[in-house]
Amino acid sequence: MELLMELLNVDNITMKFGGLTAVSNFKLKIIPGELIGLIGPNGAGKTTVFNMITGIYTPTINKIYFQDQDITGIKPDKIAKVGIARTFQNIRLLENLTVIDNVMIGFHLHLKSNLASAILKFPGYVREEESIYHKSMELLEKVELEKFKREKAGSLPYGQQRKLEIVRALATGPKLLLLDEPAAGMNPQETKDLMSFIQKIQNDFDLTILLIEHDMKVVMGICKRILVMDYGVTIAEGNPAEIQNNPEVIKAYLGVDADYA
Repeated sequence: MELLMELLNVDNITMKFGGLTAVSNFKLKIIPGELIGLIGPNGAGKTTVFNMITGIYTPTINKIYFQDQDITGIKPDKIAKVGIARTFQNIRLLENLTVIDNVMIGFHLHLKSNLASAILKFPGYVREEESIYHKSMELLEKVELEKFKREKAGSLPYGQQRKLEIVRALATGPKLLLLDEPAAGMNPQETKDLMSFIQKIQNDFDLTILLIEHDMKVVMGICKRILVMDYGVTIAEGNPAEIQNNPEVIKAYLGVDADYA
């Protein structure tokens, strides 16, 4: 039986802020093609984990490996270039720019021309910009957002803004996509559409996805493996049925809507 290479190996990392331990001995191995949920009450340490993986924080203890490369402490822009992209809990679109401009910004991560070339409009830069425009249009067509290309991002319906933020992350060419509460603030129909959208882009773009989400219908509906954090530590890991019936998880979520149907 052939063993699949790990895409990401988070090796028992700990994050301390002064005397506070935000995350303790967190470990996670992801193989290509997985769609994994990371859940837990507010303050459990989930976003801190995302921030360590994407270079915003450097773990106090131990290392993070992506495709067998040590990425611990590498700056966020370098993390994005090696193939890890993320979205944020609060939408961070450039609202006054058009939809296509927002997508093109994602492609600019791999722009070869320098600032002087851009200012002076050298032929090489112009060619790159034309190529990025066409790639952005192709991407918008694949995700069925091309009809909004000239709309300002801030004028889109909320659910479409969420999708656009994900599409901008896709423009960086990730192998691993981290989604931080993508369903936050969505109504039931928008949430249902988002679930289908996430599954579609995973298949169409051959993505591996790690997802933080409080909406249990989303997590239970699309994730094959789920990790549960509480007070900075992992208290459970398993498939949706195992997590749903785990006593420690039920205890951690006391007072939280546990209707996963």
